[in-house]
Amino acid sequence: MGSQEREWNRMPPLPGELPPAWPPAAPVRREPGVLAITFGWLAVAGLVYLGILHFVPGFAPPAVHIQGASALLLRADRTGGYAVNGAINGVPVELTIDTGASTVAISQPMAERMGIRGCVGGMSSTANGRVPICMAVARTLTFGPFQARNVQVAVMPRLEGRALLGMNVLRLLNITQNEGTMVIAAPGR
Repeated sequence: MGSQEREWNRMPPLPGELPPAWPPAAPVRREPGVLAITFGWLAVAGLVYLGILHFVPGFAPPAVHIQGASALLLRADRTGGYAVNGAINGVPVELTIDTGASTVAISQPMAERMGIRGCVGGMSSTANGRVPICMAVARTLTFGPFQARNVQVAVMPRLEGRALLGMNVLRLLNITQNEGTMVIAAPGR
C-alpha cells in the first residue's frame, strides 16, 4: 500500500459523503448452525419413516375397526376353549382364541389359500417347544364385528386344526371371561 493511499484514508470525508472502506469488506458468509443441521436431518428421517409406514407392509401396528355391534359373546366349548368364525384376507377360517399366543398363527396350507407370501423365516418358542415359523402380514383379519388390518401372522408349517387368534390382535380389545363365557369388546366399552 503506497503512502498516497494512506494519506487519502486519513482525509475527512466531504459533507454528505461516507468514506469508502479500504480494503473493501468481504461478504459475510454464514455457516448453518448445529441446530439447523439437526432439524434438517430430523425432517429427512421423519419423511423416511412415513414412507416406510405407507409402503412397507407389516411395519405399522394393526388397527382394529368395528362393524355393527361393539362386543362379541363366546361360549366355551367342551374342552373349555373359545372359538369364533372369521376370515383372513377374505378366506373363511375358524379361529381359536389363544391369549397365550403372541401373534396370530396359521398353517402353511392356510397361508397359501389366503395369498400370504413374503415370509421372513425364524424360530419361535411355543407350548410344544421351539418350532420353525415364517412371519408375514395379512391385509385383513375379520371376526365377529371386528376387522383388523395389517396383521402380523406366524405361518407355522406343522400347525394343525384351527388358526390361532393371538395377542397382537386381542390386546387391542377388552376381554373378560366368567363362568364359561368370554366377551370381547371394543376398547372403552
